[in-house]
Amino acid sequence: MFKFHFLSSALMLIHCFLVSYAMIVRNLTTDQHALLAFKHQIIIDPHNILADNWTTNCPTCNWAGVSCAAKHTSVRALNLSNMNLTGTIPPQLGNLSFLVSLNLSHNNFHDHLPRELGQLSRLELIDLSSNFLNGEIPSCFGRLDKVLHLILANNNLTGKIPPSIANMSNLENLDLRNNLVHGNIPYEMSKLMKLRTLRLAKNQLSGSIPAAIYNISALRMISLPYNNLSGSLPKKICHHLLNLEALYLYENEFSGQIPTSVGECKNLRQLILDTNRFNGRIPTSIGNLTALTDLYLFANDLEGEIPWEIGKLEKLEYLHVEYMRLDGSIPASIFNLSSLKTIVLGDNNLSGELPYISSVPNLEKIFLWGNHLSGNIPDSISNITKLKILQLQRNSFSGLIPNALGNLQFLERLTLRSNHLTTKTSSNGRSFLDSLTKCRYLIYLDLSLNPLGGVLPPSISNLSTSLLQFEAIACKIRGNIPMEIGSLNNALTLDLSVNKLSGSIPTTIGKLKNIQLLDFSGNKLQGSIPHQLCGLKGLYKLSLATNELDGPLPVGLGDLIALRKLNFSSNKLHSSIPLSFWRLKDILEVDLSSNYFKGSLSLDIGNLEVITHLDLSRNFLSSDIPSTFGSLHYLQVLLLSHNRLQGPIPESLGDMMSLEKLDLSNNNLSGVIPKSLERLLYLNSFDVSFNRLEGEIPKGGCFVNFTAKSFMKNYALCGSPRLQVQPCKKNGHRHSSKTLLHVTKYVLPIFGSIIIVLAFIIVYKKRQNKSTGDSNIVQEEDEYFVVKANCISSIMELALNCSAELPENRMDMKNVVSKLKNIKRIF
Repeated sequence: MFKFHFLSSALMLIHCFLVSYAMIVRNLTTDQHALLAFKHQIIIDPHNILADNWTTNCPTCNWAGVSCAAKHTSVRALNLSNMNLTGTIPPQLGNLSFLVSLNLSHNNFHDHLPRELGQLSRLELIDLSSNFLNGEIPSCFGRLDKVLHLILANNNLTGKIPPSIANMSNLENLDLRNNLVHGNIPYEMSKLMKLRTLRLAKNQLSGSIPAAIYNISALRMISLPYNNLSGSLPKKICHHLLNLEALYLYENEFSGQIPTSVGECKNLRQLILDTNRFNGRIPTSIGNLTALTDLYLFANDLEGEIPWEIGKLEKLEYLHVEYMRLDGSIPASIFNLSSLKTIVLGDNNLSGELPYISSVPNLEKIFLWGNHLSGNIPDSISNITKLKILQLQRNSFSGLIPNALGNLQFLERLTLRSNHLTTKTSSNGRSFLDSLTKCRYLIYLDLSLNPLGGVLPPSISNLSTSLLQFEAIACKIRGNIPMEIGSLNNALTLDLSVNKLSGSIPTTIGKLKNIQLLDFSGNKLQGSIPHQLCGLKGLYKLSLATNELDGPLPVGLGDLIALRKLNFSSNKLHSSIPLSFWRLKDILEVDLSSNYFKGSLSLDIGNLEVITHLDLSRNFLSSDIPSTFGSLHYLQVLLLSHNRLQGPIPESLGDMMSLEKLDLSNNNLSGVIPKSLERLLYLNSFDVSFNRLEGEIPKGGCFVNFTAKSFMKNYALCGSPRLQVQPCKKNGHRHSSKTLLHVTKYVLPIFGSIIIVLAFIIVYKKRQNKSTGDSNIVQEEDEYFVVKANCISSIMELALNCSAELPENRMDMKNVVSKLKNIKRIF
């Protein structure tokens, strides 16, 4: 009996072992087939990881990216992230029935997500982020109730968020950011009570956030920026969100007031609500968010004062409340925040003076531009020892620029543009610019639109060798440009326009080898343009306009291959434009107007292939307009007025298809206005007045919009009465006129001869009359009356024979002379 039971038990154990072994073998075989199907869908494997490793000669659990369970050899995890694989995800992957973790992130997988993934009931992690997957999120994912992390970010997924996702009851992390998902956020998502992180940024979501979402007390982060979400925030937004650490709602269309209950989110570190339509005031309860490090409220409709309670946020690092309607003064408490790194209050209505600055040891950036701040810039600003950026432009600061700025040894960017600041040279000849020579990291300096006065000191050469941009526009600076300016050899921009600078342009300017923008316009500079400028190969914009420069253009200008904008207008430059100038084939804008240039325009002007603006007006240019203008297909503005140009307007101008403005007025142009100009669809300004043009003004295209002003004071233009020119004669009249003109050319000489003959006869007769007595006068007149009539009749008959319409019917001149002699002989 014992033997029987033993035998039965042994057989039972053997049976179970065989069944289990069979299941393991079957599972292993199924997993292997699923993975080989996956491998088959990979079309690019740049590192040959799957090609070399995923083979039947190697155990499946040893394949790259594959992890198996410890007790049995079923596949538990598949991690192929960051392998640059390209292909699709096959439905066979749904046969990995023991799979717990699936990570295919940061590859190039495309096409739809297979529904079969919804069969992986043991899954806890799905990370398919940073691929090119498209189509909708499968609703069957709702069956995966063990999933903790669903990460589908950075794909091209479309459709709506399936409500079934609410059945993933253990979900802690939902990341769908940067897709093309649209529609509303499903109300059902409020059932995900274990959700800690909700990331739906950069989609096309609309509507309001379901209020119940704010009841998920487990939430640590809500990130919904860059959508089209709207509505207002609930008054008790933080009643349940006691664990919330980050609230990102920026770049949406939220409106209403920021609820005061936001101050109840005690663990909130980042409150980012910028670029919405929130209105009202900044709630003072924000001062209760003692863990807050980032506060971004800019670009809303907020108004009122900045709450002084913000000064209680001891951990605050970044304060952004720009582009709004905030008023009042800046709370002094803000400049006592020891953790503060960046403060941005620009483009508001803030007023008053800058408060005294005591100790902000970590502050690196201050942006206060575009307000109504006034008073002096306080010397205490030098207490911000780590300051890198100070932007105070577009305010009403006045007084002297403090030399204390020179103590900011880490200063990189200083912008004081558009204030009422002045400077003063001390008894030892030093100015605040001298103090800035201690700022060895300074790369950007803008002092423009301040009444600084004074001169540029030679010590400008001691400014930071890192200086890239120096602008002092309209600062009433006088005197010469110092030779030492050539020491700013790393400068990219040097703009000293609209000042009172005099003297010549220093030749040391040629040392600025990295310069891209050089603007000395609007000064009183004299002398010639130094040829050293032609060595600045990186120059993009060069403006010397409105000075008193004379002499010719340097021949080497044509070598400035990077030049795109050149303006030498309103000077005294003369001579002809050198042929080398037209080698600037990549230049976009040229203005040489109001100078004394003479000579002809070269055919090489057609080399300026991409030019958009050309102004050569008010010079002494002569000869014809080159036909090569027609190849300037990108030219939008062509101004050649007030020159001495002559000849016809080239037909080729009709090929300048981008032309918007054409001014050829006040020249000596002749001929007709080409009908080809009717093709210029964008031409909205046209002037050919004060020339010698004739013929019919074109009627079509852009010409229907031009007025009489465009054509006044020409030789013989004709056309519509609205243009205040004479009407054009019809074809028949023109034919008669031509015939009359043709006949006149022949008849006038004949009639001239007739008049001469008649005059001869009359004089002759008068002489005869004088020799006879007064008594015979009446008799002689009667006697010769018939003779005179016959003479005139013969002459008129001859005239008619000479004025026949057809040339072959007219009498030749030899016969005309013979007839006249015969008439003279007879009469």
